[in-house]
Amino acid sequence: MAATDHSPSSYDPNPPTRVRLHKALSRGRQITQQEASDELGVSKRHVRDVVKTLREEGVPVQEAFEDRRRVYYLEPGDWHSEAITLDIPERQLLTLLVATQAARPTLSPTPLAEDLDAASASLEEALGGRVVSFIPAFESERWHFNRATSVDIDPEVFWALKRAIADRHPVYIDYYSASRGAWSQDRKIDPLMFAVRRGAWLCVAYCHKRDATIDFNQVGIEQVDVAEEEHFTPPSGFDRDEYFEGRFGALAGGDAHEVVLRIDDELAPYFERKLYHPTQEVASREEGIEVTFQVQGLDEIASFILSWGVGVEVRSPDALKDRVVKEAKAVADQYL
Repeated sequence: MAATDHSPSSYDPNPPTRVRLHKALSRGRQITQQEASDELGVSKRHVRDVVKTLREEGVPVQEAFEDRRRVYYLEPGDWHSEAITLDIPERQLLTLLVATQAARPTLSPTPLAEDLDAASASLEEALGGRVVSFIPAFESERWHFNRATSVDIDPEVFWALKRAIADRHPVYIDYYSASRGAWSQDRKIDPLMFAVRRGAWLCVAYCHKRDATIDFNQVGIEQVDVAEEEHFTPPSGFDRDEYFEGRFGALAGGDAHEVVLRIDDELAPYFERKLYHPTQEVASREEGIEVTFQVQGLDEIASFILSWGVGVEVRSPDALKDRVVKEAKAVADQYL
């Protein structure tokens, strides 16, 4: 009897094998051909056949070589999680729905914005008719959150940095520094995390040129080349929360200062009702209130003080007093 020819492109004698490999790749795994062979219990040749079948079915399986080993993976945009069923109180479901609204301004400059809209729509659809204490489709009309203050970020830059952070690969970037008004090319950095400060999307990274951990505004990054063959170890003692401690805004650097401000009675309620910095302390005085901050650097707090006009006065330090006087005079001179 003649053998039946089942080509790999049209026949898989073990369908679960294909499903298992697809599921593993969809969860973000990078799997070597040998690992796939061992885990699936098939030959390496059969693994190649399964990958070919997945590609023909529209699954964009990527392939790379690391240390002479064939590695299969999917790009982050092609990952899929398993279906999730939520069994939580309606108030928590409402909280999730509102959270998607609150996240829109923050994520709008990034390529995550489109996926957030899709996720929000899916959540509304899933909840429709299943909750009684609120109407999902109406909730978007009942909340307002400020628009983002950052311009859009290049999606290729964003995803390259995201992957480098996850896999701890160094990257080489072309970067424009607004503070120096200059470009630096092929700058090697070890990206550690993303952060949003005062609307600015930052990539916190160890900079090999500066031999220090610093911030890079993602808007200023024009090119990213991931060093796939290299891996880095985060700086010893690096802590993401401590890294931002003391800053008044997005800018880093500067010495530590205790800033004491006198606030007029008219403006006092604003400082009593809102925390402008984690270290803020408010004390009552005869002529109003006194507010104290522990900050690093004086650049941003000087701008903050000037924005309040004559209702906020610097008591200390003297360096901040002098700076505010100088900047206020420079502004006044423009109109004289």
